[in-house]
Amino acid sequence: MNINRREFLVVLGSTAALAASSSTGWAADEEGQAYDVIDVGALDAFEEDKVYDEHREQGFFIIRRGDEIFALSSVCTHKGCKVRAQEDQSFLCKCHKSRFDPAGKVLNGPATRDLPRLSVKRSEQDHIMVRIRKTN
Repeated sequence: MNINRREFLVVLGSTAALAASSSTGWAADEEGQAYDVIDVGALDAFEEDKVYDEHREQGFFIIRRGDEIFALSSVCTHKGCKVRAQEDQSFLCKCHKSRFDPAGKVLNGPATRDLPRLSVKRSEQDHIMVRIRKTN
């Protein structure tokens, strides 16, 4: 069977995309959307139930609650300011005073949308990997 150059490039691109998605364990990305995968450290570094804010400036928190570990965006859904974790594990945006509960749900505005959860995977080396949208 002979294929033309265009068909070859389509097959080659599809194969590369499949290889990339299977190597990270994530399904194919939205068309045209680029992502970074950040290794936030070994699973055993997140043993305590709390909000880990070391990656706040990168755009997310790591949160441990019981057996669950998840990443929550640190970017306020109102105007994009960085929210801060509070002692009660809620979140406050100091720019316009939006508050979010420990799960990222809006408690009071002006924000009207919850803080999004980010995709998290466990690597073969027992590290936590977080997928974030590229900003550039």
